[in-house]
Amino acid sequence: MEPSAATTGNHALALRVMRLTKPAIIPSWPLQAEKGDYCGEELVTHRDKDITVIPNLVTYPYGEVLTVPQNLGSIYLGETFSSFVNVQNDSQQTVRDVVLKTDLQTSSQRMPLSNPTGQAMVSKLVPGDNISEVITHEVKELGGQLLVCTVSYINTSGEKQMFRKYYKFQVLKPLDVRTKFFTTSDEEIFLEAQITNTTPHPLHMQKVVLAPSPLYTVTDLNFLASGESIFAESDYISPDDTWQYLYKLSPKMTADENSNVKGVSSVGKLDIMWLSNFGERGRLQSSQLQRLIQQQGELVVTVQSLPLFIASDEQFQLVLRLRNTTDRKYNLHIILNQISNSGLIWVGDIKKVVGEVLPCSYLDVQLDILPIKSGVWDVGEITIENVLTNKRFSYPSIGQILVGLK
Repeated sequence: MEPSAATTGNHALALRVMRLTKPAIIPSWPLQAEKGDYCGEELVTHRDKDITVIPNLVTYPYGEVLTVPQNLGSIYLGETFSSFVNVQNDSQQTVRDVVLKTDLQTSSQRMPLSNPTGQAMVSKLVPGDNISEVITHEVKELGGQLLVCTVSYINTSGEKQMFRKYYKFQVLKPLDVRTKFFTTSDEEIFLEAQITNTTPHPLHMQKVVLAPSPLYTVTDLNFLASGESIFAESDYISPDDTWQYLYKLSPKMTADENSNVKGVSSVGKLDIMWLSNFGERGRLQSSQLQRLIQQQGELVVTVQSLPLFIASDEQFQLVLRLRNTTDRKYNLHIILNQISNSGLIWVGDIKKVVGEVLPCSYLDVQLDILPIKSGVWDVGEITIENVLTNKRFSYPSIGQILVGLK
């Protein structure tokens, strides 16, 4: 494997670097010809002699011949970079105190891969002898990277000699991961992860899991009740294909505690593992996924009980939960406003006394409603007044209900 740059000069030692990786299949480009075509017999004969063509399967685009990489080439983020480094004494002299040191230079740091202290690997290296080592590193950064190999030794004249060689390679992104958050009224979070294969070959997805933060518990929604994956029997994602994964996160905190959390909240990390064509293992772990917490108002009203369907002239009950998210006591009254031309009417007094709601606490209120017309109707509107401060909170629509004929 040729280096991208090297120091000049003649040295007693030779450095060779070979990347350790699985071989690749040489694609076959068979000639489509018949013996009746012009020069058909020559073309068919040439095709049958092609070592990349599988006998009796001449139109198949892949053959049976494997090839090893001729350079460092490209490697994908999350894979393990492995190389064989060899130092050979090609001269006729014996050298002493041979030091082999390898480092990896990225855009942000330089990391020693072997012999960080620079100690001599052998005290004497005779002609024809060699030393070698295998270096491995899990790739965690994108972009161009540089493998730096440094060799030093003492020649027969007692002079210390040193040379350095550089090997460039690119780190590419194997997967494109996009996330979306959906939050329900009871603070449950649904996370959708869209994973796209950006490599030119299919990948076997071994594991895609969400490791939640201490604030949440997670439910994996990518499996059926029988335990089978929703992606059927095949776990291979083709190039440029996108798979969607869904997870449900439930907060461990109570709604009262959660209402006091401000800013952003870390929900966890995605852990993705896959295998490439020849079983090369790759792994990616995302950074902490964060969601912006929507700040609730002082008084939060949620529906605890509301039927989806009711027959006309059949009275039903609406149960509301009034949650005080502040550190002050509330004394509440509810004012029921009748919507014009609505098929629903309030039953009882239009102004009801709720009573005291303590700080970071809640109170359930039951309201009676009579449907008088069929159709889909908005339930509301209501106004809640804090008589201690004369502050009012308006809620134009609480929900919807379908009213049918008896």
